[in-house]
Amino acid sequence: MTVLIQIHYISNDNKILRKGEFQLRGKSKHMAAYEFWRWIKKEHPYPCDIEKILCDGEDITEKVIEMD
Repeated sequence: MTVLIQIHYISNDNKILRKGEFQLRGKSKHMAAYEFWRWIKKEHPYPCDIEKILCDGEDITEKVIEMD
């Protein structure tokens, strides 16, 4: 199953949107979004703050923040 994940976040006073299509391969949507978020944070030299995370149009922000 494939899902579209959109992560809206702020880094260095800039609003940024990153999105991608991911294969779940036995993972939950929340875990796939969390792994994408961790990957985004690793590539930034500045701190990043989540604004909103959407997975196939469903807001899963709170669930991913709890995992972080």
